Amino acid sequence: MNRRQLLSLLGAAALVPMAAAAQADTITWRFSNWLPPTHPVVTQMIEPWAADVDRVTEGRVSIQILPALGAPPSHFDMVRNGVADIAFGVHSYTPERFKLTEVVELPFTAENALVNSIAYWRTYEQFFASAGEHDGTKLLGLWVPGSYQLFTKDGIETVTDLEGLRIRIPGVLVERIADELGMVAISSPLTEAYDQISRGIIDGMFQNYATVIDFNMTEHMPVLFNVEGGFSASSQFMVVSEAAWDKVSPEDQAAIDALSGEAMVKRFAGVWQEHNGGAVDKLIAAGVTRHDIEGADLETMHEVLSPLEAQWLEEATARDVDAEAALAFYRSELDKVAAELGTNKN
Repeated sequence: MNRRQLLSLLGAAALVPMAAAAQADTITWRFSNWLPPTHPVVTQMIEPWAADVDRVTEGRVSIQILPALGAPPSHFDMVRNGVADIAFGVHSYTPERFKLTEVVELPFTAENALVNSIAYWRTYEQFFASAGEHDGTKLLGLWVPGSYQLFTKDGIETVTDLEGLRIRIPGVLVERIADELGMVAISSPLTEAYDQISRGIIDGMFQNYATVIDFNMTEHMPVLFNVEGGFSASSQFMVVSEAAWDKVSPEDQAAIDALSGEAMVKRFAGVWQEHNGGAVDKLIAAGVTRHDIEGADLETMHEVLSPLEAQWLEEATARDVDAEAALAFYRSELDKVAAELGTNKN
């Protein structure tokens, strides 16, 4: 072997560990998706955000969206335990686990998803983040998809007709709302809602406008009871496992952080708000009858549901946070954010 051949072989050998190192720097996060692949959360939120992660990390971090690796309520634990690297979820699907996030589920807060979500995120960061409810994961963002209103079957005309209705509820606080209003609460994830309402297992549900359209449920729930600020709301989140996060370089972590937090909250809640904006007209066009709860009925409803706040304050305080200060901050922030955005919170 001559000198030139030897140098060529040595040079090729030196490139092998370099190529292996470059390959090792490419990280794929497995995203467990339990929603239909055509759902706006997937097509307008998760997929574009994942594409941006790939872009800002120059391909060093990519996200592979997979069919659900488990049931919807299991997704936080699946990420924490490494079954999935990253996932979207709903806090109320695991009752009593995320007590502090129930602040946004209290009734009569705000209908505007963007206003509500920004106020919520700022409240969470200032008062709740240190309580460790998301320990074992990195919380990328949490937001609200608009407020819950009450959708029911045909033949319901007044609030007095609500007594005894079987209502699907997604979590503990909404269950308490249903109980206080004299309804029968039936717990289930959203993925089972269409089957339940179409088969008559339930008579209705608390839900935001757009989701009723997205899951084609208007024909089975043609009656809408609407209250200013909403009956409640859904707290949604995205988390990545600490193990998956720790594999990413500090530079790429910073790039992903810039797409997360309040930036993610504004982005995702903005999609929800746009989606909800035209949803009421679509509901009416689909034959849904809207009843606005006002006057004496509204006063009675506020009175009936008022104990929920005191109950949440007690339970949240037990988790070593200043719950009263947090709730006051959240409510003031709703007005502040609405002013910042030049819009109304409802």
